[in-house]
Amino acid sequence: MRREELDSEEMLRLLLDFCGVNTVNGEEGCENNGTQFLYESLKTIPYFQENPDCLFLQPVEGDPLKRKNLVAFLKANPPTKNTIILSGHIDTVDTEVCGPLKDLAFQPVKYTEALLKADIDDEIWKELQSGEYLAGRGVADMKSGLAAQWAILKYYAMHLEKLKVNLLWIPVIDEENNANGIHQAVEYFCSLRNEKYELLCCIDSEPTITPESKDCGRIYLGTIGMVTPFALAVGKESHVGEYFEGISAALMAFHLGIAMENNPEFTEIYKGKKYPPICCLRTMDFRKSYSVTVPNRFAMYFNYLFVRKRPGDILNLVSLFASSSAEKALEQAGKGKRKVKILTFEELCTEYEQKTGRSHEESLQEYIRRCLRDMDIQDCCMSFVNELCDEIQLEGPAFVIGFLPPYCPSRVNLRISEKERKVESIAEKLIDTRKNKGLDIRLSEVYEGISDLSELGFQGDGRDIHLLQKNLVGLNVGTPYPLEKMQQLDIPVINIGPVGKDAHKMGERLYLPYFKDVLPGLLLDFIEEMQR
Repeated sequence: MRREELDSEEMLRLLLDFCGVNTVNGEEGCENNGTQFLYESLKTIPYFQENPDCLFLQPVEGDPLKRKNLVAFLKANPPTKNTIILSGHIDTVDTEVCGPLKDLAFQPVKYTEALLKADIDDEIWKELQSGEYLAGRGVADMKSGLAAQWAILKYYAMHLEKLKVNLLWIPVIDEENNANGIHQAVEYFCSLRNEKYELLCCIDSEPTITPESKDCGRIYLGTIGMVTPFALAVGKESHVGEYFEGISAALMAFHLGIAMENNPEFTEIYKGKKYPPICCLRTMDFRKSYSVTVPNRFAMYFNYLFVRKRPGDILNLVSLFASSSAEKALEQAGKGKRKVKILTFEELCTEYEQKTGRSHEESLQEYIRRCLRDMDIQDCCMSFVNELCDEIQLEGPAFVIGFLPPYCPSRVNLRISEKERKVESIAEKLIDTRKNKGLDIRLSEVYEGISDLSELGFQGDGRDIHLLQKNLVGLNVGTPYPLEKMQQLDIPVINIGPVGKDAHKMGERLYLPYFKDVLPGLLLDFIEEMQR
């Protein structure tokens, strides 16, 4: 590791200053403040003064907050088309979980001191007391990763003679919500491919996150996927005093929730590792006030992390459980056997267009423009599905099923291409050389948190894309979702990041020795190996 050339104290200072910039996702101006901070930190570097067109802000098309990514393109001399991407996200989650200390959470030194005086878990207290951990919002997820990438970019900008490939650094907005930032970056990557640039790989630097072995470093060869399946139950309204005259949509939904939550049919095992189960995130009945009526509409949506399952497989499972759950609810209510209608969102839209003569896509865009002021995109899309049920006068018992945003594809190293195999080989070499020095770093197939690496190459086919385009409500609201372009990219990915704990929580913290003494060397050595 080149301590004399990579200033880890400067990297730490940048991290502290960067954490001082509030970049909470979705808050007016916050993420752009983060982008501008990083822009200002680079613009005085001689390379970017001499090549101002290589450092710019990239507006995110269609973004209601008019947010921007940062693009810093360090081009090797002699010129080459071979390019390594460095990326990560600028945004953080909010600080509400920090309670009375929330205003200090953007000042890691003061926040760490304040936590030591607060009533916190013994493990957290001991780690902070040791001086080896630093707490604060974004200090692990993921401003430390970006600070390390910044240090690498600056190192090569000051030692351009050592760079044999181009380095493209693109910190993006909106990873913690709908991934609008990386979607815009995908458009840029595709434009570079059209200019014959060879995108060798993308390095992200998300913090280590795994249920076991939290104290070791990890390198990840892929990233998990996430989808948000929904089911809207349609029953028959009646007064509660005449309960058996109606059909409770809530009862139907409750049976479905029990059937799906933590169901092993959804839980994936990939290369011997078991991944998290499906879980319900929200339920809603659409009523605005108290009413003593049996609810005739009740919806729920789920979080599902997947590795290799395809969208059609997931939707088929939801359909299967929706059908059996409706039958159980009817049996419990003494309704006997009745035909239960299961409609996909695509089928619901077809019925709507046939009945009204209107485009469901135009209706959706207009509906979302109206309602996004008062609710988030998931509730807005769910309410739109409910409105379509009204329009076609859908009668129960029935379920409407589909997906809500956000959707993140999984991205794994299949060892098919030469570039994929090279990424794996270098990762193993980095780990072996550190093991000889007593450092515990392990190789994992899949990053278990959501990351922007998902968007660097869709590993499904045209049928999967068609199903998502037809059944993911609000897929192209805001920034268009570039599924076809993602499929064309096929960029090998790797995550080399810091060791962090409790991301998004009150005790979010960063292990400083690994951040300062290990991570920069890993990133630098990986890039140098990729150049060979």
